[in-house]
Amino acid sequence: MRDLLKHALEADLPGDETAERIMGAALNQAEDFGLRRFTVDDVARRVGLSRVTIYRYFPKKEQLLNALVLREMKRFLTKVDAVVEAQATPEEKLIEGLSFSLGYLRGHRLLTRLLRTEPELILPQLTVRAGGLFTAARARIAAHFHAEIAAGRLSLPAEDVDGMAELLIRIVVSLVLTPETVLPVDDDVERRRLAELYLTPIVRSLRPA
Repeated sequence: MRDLLKHALEADLPGDETAERIMGAALNQAEDFGLRRFTVDDVARRVGLSRVTIYRYFPKKEQLLNALVLREMKRFLTKVDAVVEAQATPEEKLIEGLSFSLGYLRGHRLLTRLLRTEPELILPQLTVRAGGLFTAARARIAAHFHAEIAAGRLSLPAEDVDGMAELLIRIVVSLVLTPETVLPVDDDVERRRLAELYLTPIVRSLRPA
């Protein structure tokens, strides 16, 4: 678990058109029916291929599901990195990164389906067993902070970087796991306003003198 995010980005997933079709059908199947009822036969019917063809790419159902999870995680990480790196200031990086992450994860059909109908399959990985995931995510976010510090755009003691990174992770995870909230997190403009109001003052306080 400690290297889960790194593994997701570096995973050598089958990349040809047929493999993409299989994983796309697997995602749709899981979104519509969850994981308890997930079968390779259903994926084969949905994608219009034989089971033999699917097993040629993914010899076991678990391998197909693992590939699917890694693909979805890689998509999210790649997109959020692009959003953050496109911003010019630490405040903008925070606002846009947080807003994108909340919108993407709260709107992810498979994640929201599992949280709603099969929480026992995913909640432990995001709560009591989330130590490794948090460690990996914390390191990834901390790297962005360290880059801003090295560029002279932030003045944050090194010993506080991990704590700041974890704070952001816990905000996002909480708002994903408990979707009911008075906070305006399901509107793009309001998400940005929320981050601007409550979080960017913290970043501004860390500007070099």
